[in-house]
Amino acid sequence: MRLALGLACTLAGLTFAACGPSGGGSGCKDKMIAGDLVITEVFADYQAPAGGTGADAGKEWFEVYNSTDHPIDLKGLTLVSSRPDGSKSNSHEMTEITIAPGQFMTLGNATSDLLPPYVDYGYSADLGDLFNADGGKLALKCTDTEIDSASYDGVKAGHSRELTSGQPPDYTINDMLGNWCQANDTEFDPGNFGTPGQDNDCTPVVLGQCSDGGTMRDAVPPSTGDLVITEIMPKPSANSATTAQWFEVLAKKDLDLNGVGLDRANDTASPTVISSTSCIHMAAGSYGVFARSADMAANGNLTPLATFAFSINPSATPDVQLVYGATVIDAVSWTTSTTGKSLSLDPDFTDASSNDVPSNYCDGQTIYYTNTATTPKSDLGTPGAANEQCTAVAQPGMCLDAGTPRPIVKPTVGQLVITEALANPAGTGGDAMFEWVELLNTGAAAFDLNELSVKATSGSPYQILSSDCISVPAAAYALLAHSADPLVNGGLPVVDATFPSSINLATAFTVSDGATVIDTATWGTASDGKSRELQPAMLTSVANDTSTNFCSALAAQTYGATANLGTPKALNACQ
Repeated sequence: MRLALGLACTLAGLTFAACGPSGGGSGCKDKMIAGDLVITEVFADYQAPAGGTGADAGKEWFEVYNSTDHPIDLKGLTLVSSRPDGSKSNSHEMTEITIAPGQFMTLGNATSDLLPPYVDYGYSADLGDLFNADGGKLALKCTDTEIDSASYDGVKAGHSRELTSGQPPDYTINDMLGNWCQANDTEFDPGNFGTPGQDNDCTPVVLGQCSDGGTMRDAVPPSTGDLVITEIMPKPSANSATTAQWFEVLAKKDLDLNGVGLDRANDTASPTVISSTSCIHMAAGSYGVFARSADMAANGNLTPLATFAFSINPSATPDVQLVYGATVIDAVSWTTSTTGKSLSLDPDFTDASSNDVPSNYCDGQTIYYTNTATTPKSDLGTPGAANEQCTAVAQPGMCLDAGTPRPIVKPTVGQLVITEALANPAGTGGDAMFEWVELLNTGAAAFDLNELSVKATSGSPYQILSSDCISVPAAAYALLAHSADPLVNGGLPVVDATFPSSINLATAFTVSDGATVIDTATWGTASDGKSRELQPAMLTSVANDTSTNFCSALAAQTYGATANLGTPKALNACQ
């Protein structure tokens, strides 16, 4: 049991030898050696209540502990406050007051007549303000003999810095900043936390360790691929576009998140490192969410494992990554995302390699949050739970070949040849429905029409976009038309791709891949209802540049359900 403060050295006429001599040496009334007193707590920055003053006058304090087995009269003890390097020091010589053995005493910057109830001794303004930013140092001296000193840093308004409660106070362990921690549990004054005059109640975070149910153990850090990013919400619409951002991870093995950094590769800011005295554990197969805000009203009713400060929807090169020290655990990037819908990784591809493939993601499909606006909006995704299966959607540069994504195969110059066109269909309104253009693959390998652009003489380019691969085998024809429906297009064979702009008596047609022209054909003036065919002996991308190498379809070359003539997707026959 701790003895009452100010225990006298005599009791019932008996004198205790443990009290030591009454006369002091080295400037102090009682003789002391290094370690007899231990600095155990520092409260350097008072947190004023709402509407109150933030001044620290009369509110700062620090605590010392008597580690001996006898009372000590502190008269003559010099208190020194300075920067950690000893500069900018101020001092105060204590008047008579006794600290009992095994007892804490609180020393504050108040006058003796205005001491707060939790302060035992006031040194007034002699030490000035205790240093906050960049830390400070306190020392206890008897003239030139240092009884104890301790540096402190990491000051947060309203929270003391406490020496660990994991072992008895000792003047050697308080020399190490790692043995100090922030008081968060005991409120000694409204909005202010610490344990003045009492045992400390916090245990500092030991690098590489965390508290698991009150027992310290080694944290289990993730290695590369142990945590997989599985879902990202870059553009929430039902809540704030900033505070409602989040991303999800899947643990591939049992691990702790302590020390994991939430980061972006494409910015210059430091990672947000998850720091906690308690183990933040994830079991193998479990999902967790990191969010911009811990406030459920602001983040879409989420309960995140940790928060981050950066934006995951920047104007260029969006990405998120997980790091542990200098090691990248996982990282993903993307080019586009849908407002109000998460980027959801297909559950068949939840590993750190597959989540690098854009085609393995799709839009979130399940509503997880709806706001209460007059016109409500909802955000879709599955934060903290397994994602739903994606319907395969091809990403730029890719197409689906029987449901499997693969790179688009572009034709080379000279491989794709424009061989026939119906630019002047017969019948009223025929141009809008019946126009078509025929292409031939003259190469030895197939190519795809995906992402190619087509353009008539004076029209605008139109890009052929399709999730499915539009493959044209070697020596095969492809057909472009305004509609793929034979009831609308005049009974054409299978149409490979459609385009909207009318060619309407155009005398030239171009197929391009971006800025690269694959082929241009110049076929001359077309007769009403007759296609213009490249002569069978001249099926090259050079020959079709000359209009005289084209001829009009023959009377016998009928097709479909109209009076138009031509050989769509078949060998030309005119000469």
